[in-house]
Amino acid sequence: MAIDDDDGTTANESLSLKPALVAELTSAKLYTRAIHKDLTAISTAIGKSPANKSGSAMKKSAEHLRDQLQDANCTVDELSDQAGIRPLPVKK
Repeated sequence: MAIDDDDGTTANESLSLKPALVAELTSAKLYTRAIHKDLTAISTAIGKSPANKSGSAMKKSAEHLRDQLQDANCTVDELSDQAGIRPLPVKK
């Protein structure tokens, strides 16, 4: 039985984890696409609405979302490091 030096898992355990990892990452990718689409629609709607309609509750929710996305970005950085890759720079 071969042991992976990094985390103590066997080669067989690593192989059985790969499909689950790929499934989780695929799900996350689809989920982020849906979120991006929703955020685009929300931003457009807010841009077209009167100033008093987008109040402090929406501002607080947007701040909370930004914090959560910063945490998600850190997780992506960790996964990139573990996979031995660096994320590509964002094209502007």
